Amino acid sequence: MTEPVETLSQSDFRQPNGTKKRFGMLSRIKNLPFFLIVVIPTCLSLIYFSIFASDIYTSESSFVVRSARSQASATGVGALLQNVGISPSQNDTYTVQEFIRSRSALDNLLETLPVRSYYEDKGDWFKRFNTIGWDGSKEAFYQYFRKFQTVSIDSVSGIATLQIRAFDAAEGQKINQELLQQSENLINRLNERARRDSIAAADQTAQEAEERVAQAAKALSEYRIANGIFDIPAQSEMQLNLVARLQAELISIQSQLHQLHAIAPENPQIAVLTARETALKQQIKNQSAAILGKGKSMATETEEYQKLSLNSVIAQQQFTAAVNALQMAREEANRQQLYLEVISSPSLPDSALEPYRLYNIIATFCISLMLYGIFRLLINSVREHKN
Repeated sequence: MTEPVETLSQSDFRQPNGTKKRFGMLSRIKNLPFFLIVVIPTCLSLIYFSIFASDIYTSESSFVVRSARSQASATGVGALLQNVGISPSQNDTYTVQEFIRSRSALDNLLETLPVRSYYEDKGDWFKRFNTIGWDGSKEAFYQYFRKFQTVSIDSVSGIATLQIRAFDAAEGQKINQELLQQSENLINRLNERARRDSIAAADQTAQEAEERVAQAAKALSEYRIANGIFDIPAQSEMQLNLVARLQAELISIQSQLHQLHAIAPENPQIAVLTARETALKQQIKNQSAAILGKGKSMATETEEYQKLSLNSVIAQQQFTAAVNALQMAREEANRQQLYLEVISSPSLPDSALEPYRLYNIIATFCISLMLYGIFRLLINSVREHKN
């Protein structure tokens, strides 16, 4: 007898319920990296930038530091300033830039405005200063505040642009205005110091020149008193004129004697004229010795006198030049040398430029996809290596 053959129905080939559950769990496990790397960061970014991210307002102003002395080539606003005889002074603009970024500017700012409260009491959890209370020092706030300020300079025109980012539009404008005021005060201090230095240097030079004039005049006066002379050139000229007159008279007497000897040798006038001739020769000898003698004479005293006289003249000229320089320094100092000219006043923004909500959400999604792709490549390479 043959045994009955059992027939298998289609239901017998169906998988049990436990197997289905295992396959579903494996599918979810395989999709877990995608959720962790892509979906969750994108959702968090969407929630944060849509609901919690604080608006950040940007107050902008522009200024230029110009000098009445420098004449640099420029275009745009710089060319306009050149047409009126004043051109941008970029070196001083960089000085103002560094001052705005400095700790001194922030310290001065904290004395006039409650800047810390602007950034501690406002803003979202990720943006405000010292959110978890770890470090509330001045140095930490300085490093934090530098991220909210930007000072850029156009190298062609020399125009500087100051941007202040804040959680409130009016507060950003106040900070911008105060920094501009501090920058103008800095320029005024530079002008005042340059004024004092230039006048002090010129005044010192004038005083030294005046002392040299007094010393030269005293030395010349003492020499004149010691040698009993006043003006050697004038006195020499007088003595030379006297010698010339004596020689002319001597020639006239010698001519008369020659005639008398020829006409009347016994004439009693010959003795008188001879005595006069002898006297004239002695006077000419004495005067010549006073002028050209080897002892104390005009010739030996001229060198020292001329040296002292030349020193006196040079001292007078230097004193005159120093007085003129002092006068010019005072006139120049009375004119302000540097100017901080505000081209556009600090703006009061009516809408927030930051955060870039849609851009940040899309960027988070794209970066997450890239990371997920890198992750999948690494997993596949590991599996191929094992196989």
